[in-house]
Amino acid sequence: MKYLLWVLALVSSATWSADVVQPFEVNLTVTEKGNELFNSWDRPTGKPFNVEPVKVASRGKFLSAVVLFKGCKPDASGNCNATMDIVAYDPKGKIYGQMPAVELWQQKPAPDAGFSQLSRGYMGLVIEPKDPAGTYRITVRARDLIGKTEAKSEARFEVK
Repeated sequence: MKYLLWVLALVSSATWSADVVQPFEVNLTVTEKGNELFNSWDRPTGKPFNVEPVKVASRGKFLSAVVLFKGCKPDASGNCNATMDIVAYDPKGKIYGQMPAVELWQQKPAPDAGFSQLSRGYMGLVIEPKDPAGTYRITVRARDLIGKTEAKSEARFEVK
């Protein structure tokens, strides 16, 4: 009898957890392997892949500041409507580049609960030879326009 009650408790908690609203979250990563990430995402092979963040960026190499998100609130059609602002800062805190109000995910199906989705928009960067050495910082502020909520994330990398 104890076993049966335990099983029922598990079924009840599983049903309850499916009804829990997932918070809107974003995760910003700067990578030198943007093309590999986009290809793996767009043409899945079933093999796992990693989003490798860059710790020390090479000058002249293309960097991709990408955003993974989850928890956007769908509209009546099941679609998300979310935008984001991406801002890059140089080591002195001066704006190095910015992209206001770009698409995070608009008029597309919301990701299933618990799953992340790669955003449509991203920022591309190239650190030029004349740019200062030090810590660069990139921020993203995303807005879920249906859920009326925001989420933020930040990434840093070094340039020597």
